[in-house]
Amino acid sequence: MSRQSYCAPIVIVGASLSGVQAAETLRAEGYSGEIVMLSEENAQPYDRPPLSKEVLCEPDLPGSIPLRERSFYNEQHIELRLGRAVTAIDILNKQVSISDGSRLVYDKLLLTTGSRVRQIDRFPYGADHVHYLRTIDDALKLRREMAGLGDKGHMLIVGAGIIGLEVAAAAIKLQLKVTVVEVGLRPLARAASPYLAEFLTKAHIDRGVDIQCDSEIVEANAVSDGFDVVLSSGGRLHANIVVVGVGVVPNLELAKTAGIETSSLGIRVDGRGRSSVEDVFAAGEVAFHFNGHYGVHRRDETWQHAASHGSHVARCMLGATDVYDEPMSYWTDQYEYSVQVFGNPLGDRDVVRGEPQRGSFTVFHMDGQSICGVTAVNAAKQMRKCKPLVMTSASIPDDVLRNLELDPSLYRCPENQS
Repeated sequence: MSRQSYCAPIVIVGASLSGVQAAETLRAEGYSGEIVMLSEENAQPYDRPPLSKEVLCEPDLPGSIPLRERSFYNEQHIELRLGRAVTAIDILNKQVSISDGSRLVYDKLLLTTGSRVRQIDRFPYGADHVHYLRTIDDALKLRREMAGLGDKGHMLIVGAGIIGLEVAAAAIKLQLKVTVVEVGLRPLARAASPYLAEFLTKAHIDRGVDIQCDSEIVEANAVSDGFDVVLSSGGRLHANIVVVGVGVVPNLELAKTAGIETSSLGIRVDGRGRSSVEDVFAAGEVAFHFNGHYGVHRRDETWQHAASHGSHVARCMLGATDVYDEPMSYWTDQYEYSVQVFGNPLGDRDVVRGEPQRGSFTVFHMDGQSICGVTAVNAAKQMRKCKPLVMTSASIPDDVLRNLELDPSLYRCPENQS
């Protein structure tokens, strides 16, 4: 009787959105082999956007926080090993070492290890009254301390990025006093146009948030109920809670130690997610990926990129040859404003369509005469229409973009009209 040959599994390191999306895509594309997903966290794979919003405000976890129901992994024959960190990759023998002492041979390896929070020495992770927000445990710990303060607490947020402002909105909902300190000249310097940043800043200030830009913390003395803080402006405050949101760092050490090419921005991969080592791929936040839309390598930290890139790389693992070309996109919910951004929000000028004073408008971000990005505030329908304009770098006159009686998505250049 002949001996059946063994086919090693596809191993996914990291039960992130990219990892789960990749596993689902592998099955959807007809892959019938073994899939093993390893996660150092004990929690079932979950969605991260609610951590800075609903999880902080609601007494119970939102039902939508699991990325998939537990039954999904069983039905799709995806072996999910929780609490199992990969400690080393042996690229010569195509196997990984696991924290439980075991080893696992792989046919192909997908690294979706994501990122970790960037820490600052003044407020070390785990210190009393200090919070970083990356995992579900981080969010639950912060929620407990916020709830314990009632309406008498003062929260200091270090960093006026997306996470910092979302936490500020959640804290205001719980009637906390909030101060945001930002070393840069304005909030959302990397993520949003000046116009959107100004709009959201006003929304926060109108609700009582004290936003101090071009400011640093020069002194922070721990006391029993928080910190006494001195700012570079000379201002002083007492904070019961400090939340640090100064960005993230890619978890690339595992790949780097194994001899896989990396840069400070992540694991370097081509437009198909392939690393410098055969049969090793990377997707999502950890990947310094080539993007055909922009024609350069870049690293994106958004939910949509994690989902799209995970699916794309999974198809390439099965033989697809198309180059990843998705524009950057993200959304944020702050107070009653639902904000969507697609493409590059940092053009050389902005053209505004709609009525900002009524809280519903669109901003076209222009690179010369071409649309390089769109921001929509409470205007999801308009965003759906405008995405193709970004994909094609459409050139549309400013007066057409501003005119509410005209539909920019239907505009045709005069020389192309019959």
